[in-house]
Amino acid sequence: MVRNISFITKVKSLYRQNPLIALSMLWVMVVPVLGSSLLVRYAYQHQEVSGVVHASEYLLFILAGAFLMGLAISPTTILAILAGYWWGWPVFPAVIISYSLASLIGYGLGLALDKNSLEILLKNYPKANALFKDKRSNLGSLVFFTRISPVIPFALSNILFAMIKAGWKNILLYGFLGMLPRTLMAFGIGLAASSLSAALDNRTDTVQLLLFILLLGASIWGIGRFFKTKAS
Repeated sequence: MVRNISFITKVKSLYRQNPLIALSMLWVMVVPVLGSSLLVRYAYQHQEVSGVVHASEYLLFILAGAFLMGLAISPTTILAILAGYWWGWPVFPAVIISYSLASLIGYGLGLALDKNSLEILLKNYPKANALFKDKRSNLGSLVFFTRISPVIPFALSNILFAMIKAGWKNILLYGFLGMLPRTLMAFGIGLAASSLSAALDNRTDTVQLLLFILLLGASIWGIGRFFKTKAS
């Protein structure tokens, strides 16, 4: 109980010392939900989209997707589903590029807002603080298994990665590899859907559920292993 009170006190202290990082945490938990609703509404109002993507539109999709996801305005899942439904495989590389850029944008913003927030939160938890310092060479594994999780929001993980100083290389490489399975799953939902409503509303078939469980299980195992194994 004392530990819980102490941690809550540290959260309050973090807000006083760095309100921007606290507000950014609130932003990444609330705004993507609102953005998703607006994007879905727009999609229903503009269902007749050309299946042909020209070079200029391809570039626009990459840039728009990168900023929408990087600034936590839209979740990655919705954009991947819509891209799969409207344009199919030709636009899949653009989805990959856009979420990779979004990872860098989100991580960069997190670093700019962070003022040693982790040190403040873990000041009374020396073992936890030492763990992150001792396992800096293994942070790529944590990034990968966090990204692969279908329940950890993309934007929230960007802030968390910034707080632990995960590193640009880990974000780009292991973040890319971790996002690939869940992006393929979302993209495949749009690709296989016979209508927009089927793509956006019906995501509970057996294959999707099995993939969800598989990715969640892999994520839990990998994150747990990171915290349990000794630093190399």
